[in-house]
Parts: sequence; C-alpha cells; structure tokens
Amino acid sequence: MSGDENIVAGLAAHPAERWRHLFTLVDQLTPADREVPWGGGQETRPGVTQMPYPIYSQRFLEVVRLLGELDVVVPFDWGAWSKASPYFPEGRGLAEAPVADAARLATAYVRGERFTDGALEYALENGAMQAILDRLRRWFADEHPGR
Repeated sequence: MSGDENIVAGLAAHPAERWRHLFTLVDQLTPADREVPWGGGQETRPGVTQMPYPIYSQRFLEVVRLLGELDVVVPFDWGAWSKASPYFPEGRGLAEAPVADAARLATAYVRGERFTDGALEYALENGAMQAILDRLRRWFADEHPGR
C-alpha cells in the first residue's frame, strides 16, 4: 500500500466525521500533552534497573491511535524511506508534499516508537508531528472527497 494513490485511497475511505474527530483532539492538545516526562530508570532491586520509558499523555496517545485507525500509518519500508527522505526527521517541506508523504512520515515515527522509546517524543519536539497533522488537515480541507 505504499504507492501514493493507494495511500490516498486509504485515507479517503474514512468518513469525514472521523477526520473531524482527529482534528478536534489535535486542537485540544495542550502544552502539557506535548511534554513527555520519562519514567523508570530506577533500581528495582540490587543489580536490576528498570529501563526508562516515555510517558505520553492519554490525549496524545488517542491522536496516535486515530492515525492508525485512519490508515495514516501504512505498511511500507519506513526504515529505508526515512534514510532517503528529505522530510525526515523534522518534516520540513511537508506542507507542499503529497499527503502520502505525511502518512509515510507518521508511519516512520509511530513504527519507530516500537523499536526506540521516545521516537514520538522526538517528533513532537522537532516539529515533525505538527507538520504531519497540518498536512493531513490541509488534505482534509482541500482534497478529501467526502468532506
């Protein structure tokens, strides 16, 4: 599903209400939702230390969950794409790019979190997540067939 047309078709298959719900949640994100404290890192017993982990807000996790449900997170070789993409890591230029590239960048971060704790935190900090959400919003407002 990595071709632009397939990705756009997947996005467009979802009703406008679902997209509006996503953007309502995005608009409700507070500065606290964008701050990511870390837990763990303590010695739980002699010689055993719990690995540190990011603690994302429930509202932010709901946004990430909806990205998956709305087919923004797509199956493709996101690791290779990330190495060659001009949009990775900060999302610079994404506003002018095809919406499929916003989906690819979102996928790189969402899937990346599975392998590297804090990948989504990095996307929040470096502006990539905002660039992704802004591009998706513009696609919905200007290009979504069922808006």
